[in-house]
Amino acid sequence: MADVDERITKMRPMSTPLDQISRRAGRATKCDSMEVEYYSVGTRPIQGEVSKSVSLSGTNDRFTVELVDDDMIDIQDTVRFVGVNGYKEDGTVDTGVDFVALVIDVDGSGHKIFQPINAKTSDGKGNPAIPAGTKIVRMGRAAAELDVQSAVFSNVPGKESQYCQIFVMQVEESNLAKIGKKEVPWNLSDLEEDSIYDMRTGMEGSFLFGIKRKRKHVKSKDLVYTTGGIYWMVGKKINVGTYNSTAGETEISDNQLVDYAKEMFTGTGVGNKRKVAFMGSDMMAAFSKIKASDGRMTIRENVEVWDLKFKSFDTNFGEILAIHSEMMDLQGKSDEALVFDPEFLSKRIHKGWSRDTYNMKELAIRNTNAVVLSEISCLYLRYPKAHSVLKLVAAPIAAESIELNKETLSIVKDTTDSSLVVSFTPSDTTDKSITWTSSAPTYATVSAGGVVTGVAAGESTITATTKNNKTATCVVTVTAS
Repeated sequence: MADVDERITKMRPMSTPLDQISRRAGRATKCDSMEVEYYSVGTRPIQGEVSKSVSLSGTNDRFTVELVDDDMIDIQDTVRFVGVNGYKEDGTVDTGVDFVALVIDVDGSGHKIFQPINAKTSDGKGNPAIPAGTKIVRMGRAAAELDVQSAVFSNVPGKESQYCQIFVMQVEESNLAKIGKKEVPWNLSDLEEDSIYDMRTGMEGSFLFGIKRKRKHVKSKDLVYTTGGIYWMVGKKINVGTYNSTAGETEISDNQLVDYAKEMFTGTGVGNKRKVAFMGSDMMAAFSKIKASDGRMTIRENVEVWDLKFKSFDTNFGEILAIHSEMMDLQGKSDEALVFDPEFLSKRIHKGWSRDTYNMKELAIRNTNAVVLSEISCLYLRYPKAHSVLKLVAAPIAAESIELNKETLSIVKDTTDSSLVVSFTPSDTTDKSITWTSSAPTYATVSAGGVVTGVAAGESTITATTKNNKTATCVVTVTAS
């Protein structure tokens, strides 16, 4: 089968880069079933954030912390609260030494309960105030002498599954052409080669964007498996670039790319220092315009790996190998890039690539010969958070018009009314900020949030104005009582 893969990968490799990498990277293995099970470990983030402040205590031996992602830490993890001072053994503040705590339990809402390590008292009680937004760093697990035998310390991987899909192509000719010397060292007719290319293109679409399902065919009643695309397996979504209204396009600076590389290559606890980026045409164009300056990165053209040619963006955090993927464009993803770690791309093969010849005349079907090309296989990504989808920041959507929910409003002097609501057309307007003004503040004023206050008996027009000067008005009548 390796011999067949070697020959197949010589055929227009740039047109089907995912299938190419899966065959050339050497991580294809045999499976005994249409359903493949695999395991991932170590995908928890290293860094997190406190979502709700924790009060200072000098007596508590435990405290609860609400995190943006409560699942990033587990019981017996030690956690450092960045920028929050801990205590010395004598109970004084240990300036410059961060507070550390041990996760000991989970409350009924799923929030973790901590025990102070560098606590205020010598018997381990008391914690400092921890503001919302404090960054935390997950560190090693801490065990008592006998705890290592308990289940909490067994690093149990999470089981995932994927379905293999039967990919098949049938080629018919009245007589198969005899082949002369060809670049591809396999006795294929030109028609078969075109069919293999077409089949690989279809496989590329399924491997990238397929939906994992198992269905009974409504006509034949046979069981049909469709494989899941790796696009849906990634664990990070990152918006990239800044929209330039003068140029009418989203631009990515070298500074921004370094920041994006930091986000892609760090914080997951897993991952290698090289990632592959399948880019839609708009994303590839934006990356191609990046200029390296001040040694922040090295950009190289025509880096060849797996018989594919990439553009390399090499930063201190890792290298991004970028290649244009026509499939991204065809799937409506021209402004996106699928970035994955090729070390964690796995291919499972239930039935390897095969070529079977049939005499259709002998089978009493028709006077032709037929070649059936087939493979039963699937791809999957391990460690979801080692992979990302990048998306170009979209052009802002301007308001075409706005409307207030009331054309008139009556209020009494010295009272307020907060009932005015602005609606935008289109509803997905990017900038929905509003400036409120009153034509006669002697009678009625309006706050920055649209709250109207009656000042004296009289009438005033309240106007809501968007950033691009679309307006809506409401006439306010103020009565003395």
